Amino acid sequence: MKILLGGFHQEINTFAPGTTTYEQFRAAGSAMGEDMLRLAASNVRYFDSRDALRAEYQEIVKAGGEVVSGGYMLAQAGAIIEDHVLKDYIKALVDTIERNLPLDGVFLVLHGAAQTTASEDPEGDIVKAVRDAVGERAVIAVASDLHSDVTPKWVENVNIICGYHTYPHVDIFETGCRAAKLGLRILKEGLVPHMACVNIPMLIPPSEYTTNTPPLSGLMQYGKSLVESGELLDFSVYLMQAWLDVGTGGSAIIAISEDKGKAEKYACEMAARLYAMRYEFKKKLYSVDEIIRIAERNTSGKPVILNDFADSSNAGAAGDSAEVIKRIIELKSDIRALMYINDAEAADLCHKLGAGSTITTELGAKKSKNLYTPARINGVVKAVFDGIMSMGHDHWADMGPSAVIEVRNTIIIVCHEHRYNGNPRLYRCFGYDPADFDLVVVKACSSFRAFYAPITDLIYPAATKGSASSDLLSFNFTRVPRSFYPFSDSEFTPAVSAWGRQN
Repeated sequence: MKILLGGFHQEINTFAPGTTTYEQFRAAGSAMGEDMLRLAASNVRYFDSRDALRAEYQEIVKAGGEVVSGGYMLAQAGAIIEDHVLKDYIKALVDTIERNLPLDGVFLVLHGAAQTTASEDPEGDIVKAVRDAVGERAVIAVASDLHSDVTPKWVENVNIICGYHTYPHVDIFETGCRAAKLGLRILKEGLVPHMACVNIPMLIPPSEYTTNTPPLSGLMQYGKSLVESGELLDFSVYLMQAWLDVGTGGSAIIAISEDKGKAEKYACEMAARLYAMRYEFKKKLYSVDEIIRIAERNTSGKPVILNDFADSSNAGAAGDSAEVIKRIIELKSDIRALMYINDAEAADLCHKLGAGSTITTELGAKKSKNLYTPARINGVVKAVFDGIMSMGHDHWADMGPSAVIEVRNTIIIVCHEHRYNGNPRLYRCFGYDPADFDLVVVKACSSFRAFYAPITDLIYPAATKGSASSDLLSFNFTRVPRSFYPFSDSEFTPAVSAWGRQN
């Protein structure tokens, strides 16, 4: 049994400035050939080896299969991908398939929310090219993100698609196992699954929900009960990346069953339930000044989190807003604050000046000039770093030349491109523990909650501007159909949009 393993993992924000280049994929840890197999066999990407690529690899090996490397492309969420990056990957993938035919299967890890300068459906392009190259009899199984844009082109070319059941995403490894196990059952047991996909005309910002709390938690529990009772083999709930301006797909439900009627029934039922929840996805927002004052008055001993989700790099924003430090300076607050800002120019200036030097500069808003204004700061360069930072568990992240600046009682980490912005390890790798501060800025939508839960429950979503703002009506969407919620509030009758491939 010979199975090719590969993936393309990038989440796009159409409204983010610039483009995503091959260099950004390289810096994030992409790997081809034997390098990918070493990555899959060791814990060098996600902490504690909790990675879908490694999960699929382990399941194939456990089943006695031979693994062929198809290469793995990975980049930090960001702006639209330069199209040659996708084309080069597809060419390399197809060339590898053709050199290794016949293949019994192709198991992939795809984020599901990519976009290039020429394609609205990169994942669909990938799986179509794979299907054309590998033939009709091979099994294609995919593990994907809960924020995927699941299109008919994608569904119709694969046998299995499994999405994360959690947000914050804490079941990435388990999702890879689900996809691989179902793919292997088709190969080894002759399983004949029916995979129904129902697309839903709805966009919901990820800052508005988690799977741990209502209303979404109830739907996830219902889906799991259907699997536990044997009604379904698997299910996935997809809330499409909300700042992806494409004309295909949308949010979706996938239901997989040996009974075609049950797959259709439950996919439609769950889609109706998800669409009916649309009014419930709304959180209270606080001004930056309000959150600063809350932190100043806080006596709990726990830090206050200022959740600047609108500038979340996990959602593809540039991470270069300096609004919080600007308000701290203007309010003359002596609060002990901790934050990070993507600003390559400021980081390079710190390296030129050296540790211990005073610095006066305009900070932030280097990429998002249409959204922000920089903050004028006077501070001290506390330290400079090459940006190759240890994140623990033998994992290293390349953030480019980086530095630490102290302004009043605020510590600001500046870098070319920060990584793991929803994880406290971003701060700890520079020598600062969020637990030691009064106010901590976190630029992530909801993913950070799983990592910060042991530290604090004092989380305040901020009413800030950014490429990942929850106010979708403020964006100039040109491709997403105007019939989608929240642009309109039409009646929705669920129907199967596409069926998965059967061998």
